[in-house]
Amino acid sequence: MEKQNVLTIGLLADEKPEVFFDLYNGQGTILYNHNIKEVLVIKDEDGGTVITTDSKKSNGKMFQYDSVRVDYPKTGDNIFSTLITAKYPPATESKLLNEYQSAVMGLLDKSRKKPYENFLKDRLAIREQIEADCETSNIPMEHE
Repeated sequence: MEKQNVLTIGLLADEKPEVFFDLYNGQGTILYNHNIKEVLVIKDEDGGTVITTDSKKSNGKMFQYDSVRVDYPKTGDNIFSTLITAKYPPATESKLLNEYQSAVMGLLDKSRKKPYENFLKDRLAIREQIEADCETSNIPMEHE
């Protein structure tokens, strides 16, 4: 059974979202809100909102962020596993690794190593961010 996508990218909110938001569903499910940044926006009368970099055209600020739904347990390791699997499903990760290894062996062009190297860099950055957020919020990395 394929798990539904639990990752939503590019959300906008008027107020800064909590990094960890408890859904209070009786199952220990949380939202891990990350990559939170303040952005300039243009809001029109019809309720539409567009992100802009032009401060002269902007008529407001909002918070843009990504959010992943994480099931119990509320630990850094589980948050990391859920996010990395949502962002890079096993088939995608396997394809990147196979192409990397083929490039190392000379079967593919050396440039085919770069996507897997980028994945590894992103994986490390995600891990560091989760560890920092968990430490700030007193969330354990491992299940106790």
